[in-house]
Amino acid sequence: MTSTETSQIAKIKPVLTRHKWGEKNRFPLKTEQSCLRCDMVKVGRHEVEGGRDQYWTEFWRDEERIRCDATPPCDARLEVQP
Repeated sequence: MTSTETSQIAKIKPVLTRHKWGEKNRFPLKTEQSCLRCDMVKVGRHEVEGGRDQYWTEFWRDEERIRCDATPPCDARLEVQP
């Protein structure tokens, strides 16, 4: 491998798999945070059901709910490059 190829490889930005959550938008029974890298929205919901507090988290992208048990990986390929 030449030094030129090595320097080009070093300049490539790796694709990140962790979300970079923005500021929380608070509403009476939910909070919303958008990932600054992939535009996924994390929604934390809170309701009282049968005298007990119920809290759960939903994930949305392009106005479609993503059904999952854990936080989906960040698709940083969608990040706007300067």
